[in-house]
Amino acid sequence: MAIKFTEEQLDLKELAKEFFEKEVKPVMAEIDARPNPKDCYPAGLIRKASEIGLRTLPLPEEYEGVGADIITQALVFSTMTEIEPGTAKVLSQCWKAAQGILLHGTEEQKKKFLGEFTKDHDYVFSLARIEPNAAGDSLLPYDGLEAGLATTAVPDGDSYVIKGSKNMSSLIGYSKCIVVSTRTDRTVPGRLGTTAFLVPHDLPGITYGHVQDKMGFRMYPNGEVFFDNVRVPKHYMLGKLNDGQETFRRVAWGSVEMPALYLGICRGMLRIALDHAKQRVQGGKPIIEHQSVGLMLAEMAMVIDALEATLYDFAVSVKEDPNVDRRLKTRFARIFPRDCFIRVMVLAMDVVASAGIMRDYPMEKLIRDGLTFLHGDGTNSLNKLRVLPMLKSL
Repeated sequence: MAIKFTEEQLDLKELAKEFFEKEVKPVMAEIDARPNPKDCYPAGLIRKASEIGLRTLPLPEEYEGVGADIITQALVFSTMTEIEPGTAKVLSQCWKAAQGILLHGTEEQKKKFLGEFTKDHDYVFSLARIEPNAAGDSLLPYDGLEAGLATTAVPDGDSYVIKGSKNMSSLIGYSKCIVVSTRTDRTVPGRLGTTAFLVPHDLPGITYGHVQDKMGFRMYPNGEVFFDNVRVPKHYMLGKLNDGQETFRRVAWGSVEMPALYLGICRGMLRIALDHAKQRVQGGKPIIEHQSVGLMLAEMAMVIDALEATLYDFAVSVKEDPNVDRRLKTRFARIFPRDCFIRVMVLAMDVVASAGIMRDYPMEKLIRDGLTFLHGDGTNSLNKLRVLPMLKSL
C-alpha cells in the first residue's frame, strides 16, 4: 500500500484490535448461536466499546470523539470486521448516522440527538428505509407514483404525523433514535417526494415487530417497526422537505463500510486458511507445501491486495478530491468488494475443505456473515444499473 498511516491511526487500529481480540472473540460464537435472534444483540460489548471511545470515533472532541477521518474509519472498521463483522457494523452504524447529523443537522438537532448519543453508552441509531413493498425501488429512479415508499408523513400544526411500517430495519428495537424515510408528496415519484426525520424510539404510536432470523450478521439485528400516527416535531426533519432521497444519499456518501467490511472478512478467511494449510497434513506433508494449495492461497492474497487498494483509493478520493464523482465511486465501492468476497470465499473453502462448513470452525461464521451482506445498500445488479446512466454521461 502506498498510503502511510499516522501513529495516531495505528494506535486506534491497535485499540480496536485488542478490544475485539480480548472482549469480542471469546464470546462471539456463543452469542451468534443463540436460537432467538432477539438475544443476539451484543449490548454489553457495545457498552464496553463505547467506554473506550469506539462508538463515537469520528466525532469531534466536543462530542466525545477524536475526529477520525474516513481513512481512519476504514482502517479501524476493517480491523474489527476481520474478527467479528456484526459488532463492528453496530459501531459503524453509529459513525454513519452521527456524522450525518453532524454534517446535515441543525444546531438544535446536534444539541439534542448528538448530546444524548455521547452521554449514553447504550445509544445506537437505526436507519429505517426499507418497507415490505419498497426496497430496490427506493434506489432506482422509477417515475411511477405508486412505486417507492408508502410510509407517509403529513403536516399537522407544529408536527408531522407518520403512519406506516418498515421492515429489515437495522438495530430496530435496540436503537434510541430512528432515522426514518417517509413519503411527504404523493403527487410526484417517491425519489422526489420523500423526507427524512429523526424519530426518538419511544414516541407514542411506535411499536416493534419481530426481529428477523438471519443466516449471518446475527449480532447486527434487523426487524420491524410500525408507526401508528406518530407525531414528530417539524424541527426533527433531517435535511430539506421532499429531499429525503438526497439526505439518505449524503449520509451514505463517503461511507467506506462495504469495502472495509469485505476487506476484513477476506483477511479473516485468508488467515484461517493459512493456519489450516500449515497444520493440515496430507500426503505426508502440510498441505501448504502442495502446489495446488499454494496457488489458491496466492490468489486469495492477490484479490485481497486489490480490494485494499480499492478501499483506500476510495477513501482518499472522498477526503481529498472535491471533484471526484462520489456517486460513481460509491457504486464501485459497493460492487467490487462483494465480487472479491465471493472469489476469496470459494478459494478458502477449497483450502479448508470440510472444515469450512463445521459450526465449531471459525471459517463458517465469516462465510455466513459475508453472504448475508451481499444485498447491503442494494444488490450488485441494482448498483450496476445505477452505474450505467452515469457512464452514458461521461
